Amino acid sequence: MAKIGELLIAEGHLTQDGLEEALDWQVLYGGRLGTNLLELQLVEERDLARALGRQLGAEVTWGELQPDAALLGALPPHFAERQEIIPWKLEKRRLKVLCIEIKLQQLDELGYKLGRTCQAVIAPEYRVHQALRALYQAKRQMRALDFGLVPEEGREERRRSKRKQEKGAPEEAAPELIDESAFDDIYNQVLAGRSAAVAQAPLAASLPPVHAPATLRGHPANPQPATLEPLPDNAILEALPDDAILEEATLEPDPAEVEEALPEVSWDDVPREAEPPSIDESPLDFKQALKLLEGVSDRDSIAHIVLRASRGMAARALLLQVQGGMALGWDGLGEGLSGGAARAVAIPLSAKSAFSLVVKTRSHYLGPLQKTPSNIRFLAALGKKVPLSSLLVPILHRGRVSHLLYLDNGHRQQAPTDVGEMLILSQRIGQTVDALVARKHKAARG
Repeated sequence: MAKIGELLIAEGHLTQDGLEEALDWQVLYGGRLGTNLLELQLVEERDLARALGRQLGAEVTWGELQPDAALLGALPPHFAERQEIIPWKLEKRRLKVLCIEIKLQQLDELGYKLGRTCQAVIAPEYRVHQALRALYQAKRQMRALDFGLVPEEGREERRRSKRKQEKGAPEEAAPELIDESAFDDIYNQVLAGRSAAVAQAPLAASLPPVHAPATLRGHPANPQPATLEPLPDNAILEALPDDAILEEATLEPDPAEVEEALPEVSWDDVPREAEPPSIDESPLDFKQALKLLEGVSDRDSIAHIVLRASRGMAARALLLQVQGGMALGWDGLGEGLSGGAARAVAIPLSAKSAFSLVVKTRSHYLGPLQKTPSNIRFLAALGKKVPLSSLLVPILHRGRVSHLLYLDNGHRQQAPTDVGEMLILSQRIGQTVDALVARKHKAARG
């Protein structure tokens, strides 16, 4: 199967330089490549969706997803969240479900249970995540893309190269930041699964145009309805296995004879909670952590090692991603951080705070968190436990802060004061991430 980046380049929607920038971003912040391409405004959502349709051989949709509300009860929230599928439309006896990828076994099982043929409709990852938040209260990683922000971090090198080529070109404006006074409304919209586009910094002339809704600073755009496109003629289809069973084609029944509703079914046989992964959350000492970082091959493993090492020093540890003028919760260990609570953390860096200070100075912070709206919201997400002091450590990638590590010892306790080992560890983390980025680029070129 062709890779999505290769398809977009072949169709003239993406450059090799743009692909490498998005691969770098993907190593730092995770998610599918398409999410990172959209976040950096390197492709249009329409072109990405169409390329996904050709890659997977499926119908596609993009824009704001608006499923038929009458169908949502067909799936319990825990099943929809776990499988990342959403009932969308019922056409005669065929149920169309929104997916990020095609999982044939799950679609077959769902079709057997509901008594309907289930057909996958592919949508960009971040759109499905928005819908899962809104419709099933799922916890999904928030991104600058959800807030309508164009991340400018890490793009200085490309800007400098462009200015050298275009002598006399004016300096580009600093990236737009979310206004602190408007942040609550935007944050609530993101949690509710709606787009919250704000005024965006202009794109470099070398990038392809992106028709994203622009609005006044801090005010959400009007939702754009989803667009559906059928299976493309040049879809790339995998060969069917020899033992595949194909149903004989039949005439479509008269619509008047079709019951446009799903039957009520029991989901008692589907466990509410998936089997918890066997992950070691025991604290690591400094030397163990450094040793484990030497063999890391993915970003989630880095996060797990960092958090375990942090728990060797503090009662609570949280990793945040810095992008688009925001610090967004990624993962955490300790009190108040179970069940994906870290993913509800979002801190605008436009307001003065310990978080913005660490990003600006690239130095650690040890002290109390002031009583500001951002800090109150932050501690509320962590269970309203207020420490006497906190420790914030920056993690750098190519000279700028890409992540923050937050530590404290719980309610009314002082943060750990021996920060030397954490500073060394943060430096080693940055080096490990740099090595992962280099391997990703090498694999993409090879």
